Amino acid sequence: MKEASCGLAFLVRIQGPNRAERRIFAMPAMKSLLTATLLAVGEACSIVAVGKDASATGYPIVSHSDDSGPSTTDVRLVRVPRRKWPKGSKRKLYEWHIPYPRMAAEDLAPEYAPTKGQEVFPAIGELDQVEETWGYWDTEYGMQNEWGLSIGESTGTGMTVGWATTKPWGHCRVGIEDLTKLAMERCKTARCAVQLMGDIAVQEGFFSADSGSPDAPAYGGSSEALVVVDAEPGDMWVFNVLTGKHNASAIWAAQRLPSDHVAAVGNSFTIRSLDLNDPENNLFSPGVTSLAEEMGWWQPSEAKFPGDFDFFGAYGYEPNKDNTPPGQLDSTRNLLSYYSGRRMWRIFSLLSPEEGAKLDPNLGNLPKTKNPYPASVRAPKHSVTRAMVMNALRDHYEGTAYDLTKGMAAGPHGSPNRGPVHAPNLKGQWERAISMFRTAYSYVLEPRPGRRSLTWFGYDAAHGTVWLPFYGASPLSAPATHTGHSLNMSTFNMDAGWWAFNLINQYSDLNFKSINGEVKRKAIEIDKEALAAIEEWEEHVKDLPEEEALQKLAQKSNDFANQKVKEWWGFAWQLIAKYGRLVITYNAPWLSS
Repeated sequence: MKEASCGLAFLVRIQGPNRAERRIFAMPAMKSLLTATLLAVGEACSIVAVGKDASATGYPIVSHSDDSGPSTTDVRLVRVPRRKWPKGSKRKLYEWHIPYPRMAAEDLAPEYAPTKGQEVFPAIGELDQVEETWGYWDTEYGMQNEWGLSIGESTGTGMTVGWATTKPWGHCRVGIEDLTKLAMERCKTARCAVQLMGDIAVQEGFFSADSGSPDAPAYGGSSEALVVVDAEPGDMWVFNVLTGKHNASAIWAAQRLPSDHVAAVGNSFTIRSLDLNDPENNLFSPGVTSLAEEMGWWQPSEAKFPGDFDFFGAYGYEPNKDNTPPGQLDSTRNLLSYYSGRRMWRIFSLLSPEEGAKLDPNLGNLPKTKNPYPASVRAPKHSVTRAMVMNALRDHYEGTAYDLTKGMAAGPHGSPNRGPVHAPNLKGQWERAISMFRTAYSYVLEPRPGRRSLTWFGYDAAHGTVWLPFYGASPLSAPATHTGHSLNMSTFNMDAGWWAFNLINQYSDLNFKSINGEVKRKAIEIDKEALAAIEEWEEHVKDLPEEEALQKLAQKSNDFANQKVKEWWGFAWQLIAKYGRLVITYNAPWLSS
């Protein structure tokens, strides 16, 4: 194979015209392949998004839950400041880590400077730097910048795998982490962002953080899906990307979704009908169909109209007898199908009940699924609130046939939380809820014009978090509760906000129905306080110069976050006293006071 900017990663020809072509990459250990696939999909995330005309505020919304799996995660909320660069500067590319520290390189942001003996991360590539880069909120992925550009992420399946140059068998130089951050740094609109990310992926070669290894390639986590929204003009785009031909470069597609729709992504591509003749609403890499045609994954005769291309049908990973261990094809297909599809159905049902009722919850979501779920569905005008999106993130299919809090599916006292350990030889799997016990953090992003966009950021499992507001154009770092170097999952620390929320979520399993019910009521109270506070803050600064107003708003939101983290710690001690010893203790008013 010919080397290009991404070199020799590995590709399985799953549906080539003959058996020899299908197996050009030998799989020495089918069991390892299945394990790698399941691990990759088991560490993945969800996106819920709302178009501006479906949104109650008239502005789009996008969210992300970072369901990090068994590993620890760097949970810092980092502020990358706006910056001007000398002529000739370079923007370095990196392989980002998931555990703390996810990055140690001061050129990206002061908060990423190495500390306490940390070594600077080596660059694996570089781009010409632009004259000025925008400020933004950053976690594992770029979240929201000062102009309101906002991104939600979900790892997906793919027919190709590729690795970074840090591995002997890898030669790719850009992952989804840097792609989202580059979009934050250089773009104001969603259209700019998807085009920029696609162009850089093609140029530098795209690698996934979840591609496994050559002896156990993880097709269940080798691609990426994003939903990108902006404040002005208020667009909502979905972006899908995977490694390209000869395991070099990249193949990508982006599609603008209708403004009166809601979108759901559950660890798969969702672009089904890419219209190659409509560049206003469809963007894509050069020769986007070429590899699919060459490999027999898609043929022009399958197009439903001139220029139609089923991107997911062509490039999403489809388990078959050649890539799945004997006797495990049905279980693997079911895992991938319902792991993704059930969440899509549920999100559509919650945010657009009329359209959701038209969908079959048992359809599943695989590349070759007939009459598949759409990427988005229509919702009544201005009907979807931010609170509805947050409630979707908290969901365990309550009130449906798949409810994880009732009956045999539930743990003691209605707990929906299911660990990763399965009994030997037990067929099937638990439902994959939207809210997961292993979530590191989640966020709900509201682009708003006038540099008043909001990042609602919450730690740990969504069913027991409070999303606290931070301004997308903040000139200040987040408070130490959210950004300190002592903030990690490995060391208990009462100065760290994440531990307050994690402690309550873990304790809730003692009696989930009672404790989590109280937790959600408390969270909703704080959310109402936050909305009232934002209205008051913005009223007070409306006549101030822009930069002075932003400074005051940022300080107010930081103070609010500090106050509420402190309050959440106090709430934790109350819950421990109230629900300890397997009884419920009610304090008399005179004792509480």
